[in-house]
Amino acid sequence: MIFGEHCVIRAAEPDDAPALKRVYHPGKPRAATLDRRREPILPTTDELRELLGNKDVKLLGEYYAVEDATGEIRGFCCLRAGRQDVFFGEMLLMFIEDADLGTGMAGETFAFLKHKAFMERRLNKIVAQCLDTETDLRVFLVQQGFQSDGVAREVLYTLGRWFDNETLSLFASQHEDA
Repeated sequence: MIFGEHCVIRAAEPDDAPALKRVYHPGKPRAATLDRRREPILPTTDELRELLGNKDVKLLGEYYAVEDATGEIRGFCCLRAGRQDVFFGEMLLMFIEDADLGTGMAGETFAFLKHKAFMERRLNKIVAQCLDTETDLRVFLVQQGFQSDGVAREVLYTLGRWFDNETLSLFASQHEDA
């Protein structure tokens, strides 16, 4: 467990599945909840419980729950390992409420992921994805030093419209802690 000033970050457990289910809102697509083909999925609570209980979850990434000072789960984060020979990983930052991206919880969660990526795993870069509707997430990522790698136009069709997906990167050499 990581105890911060604004939150506690701990390994996600199977009992956290109902809270994780709240991130997968069918009316609010998020890049972090899309499958590898960038299609929306809506897993059941039991499927999420199985995912969080899977001992081989390292293939999918290590999931962490982010709790506020009262112990309520406010979001989740994950660092998916990319290919080991290219030294990069994908960061997922999923708060149940977008407003939490403007709080100290988000900053502490990012600092945790950044340390894990650059110091523990010695990755060269971390990437993050966001849909064009995830403006709070994009603003947060840019404030943390991420730079756009480009936008894939109209890659997701859901809710009667097309969504763009932007990829942003942060290199270890660009960040002071690395």
